[in-house]
Amino acid sequence: MKKVLFLLVFLAQGYFLSAQLYVEGTMLTTANTSAYLEATPLRRTDGTYHFQIDYGQKADREVKPGECLTDDKARRYEFRSAVDGLNFLYEHGWEVVVVYDVSDMRRYLLKKRG
Repeated sequence: MKKVLFLLVFLAQGYFLSAQLYVEGTMLTTANTSAYLEATPLRRTDGTYHFQIDYGQKADREVKPGECLTDDKARRYEFRSAVDGLNFLYEHGWEVVVVYDVSDMRRYLLKKRG
């Protein structure tokens, strides 16, 4: 019985830890994020990508424009491709619902998976 309980606790911790997303070091929670976010892949000169995220946040004078996905220490994630970044978001509980172009930039509207 203890082994089963331990396994359930371990799996639950893994799920909740993997579901944590940060934007410039700010964890996305139900308090600051609703059901949708917009992700814009930004190609860097070295061919990798950052993902700019709009989750409806208020502009923060301390944070530079172009708030991107980061770890909890505000270190930006680098992705091999736009698909790599979208897979990362999917693994963290978000799925693409609409893809559209604005000024030669592809943007993705994502929704929390139930």
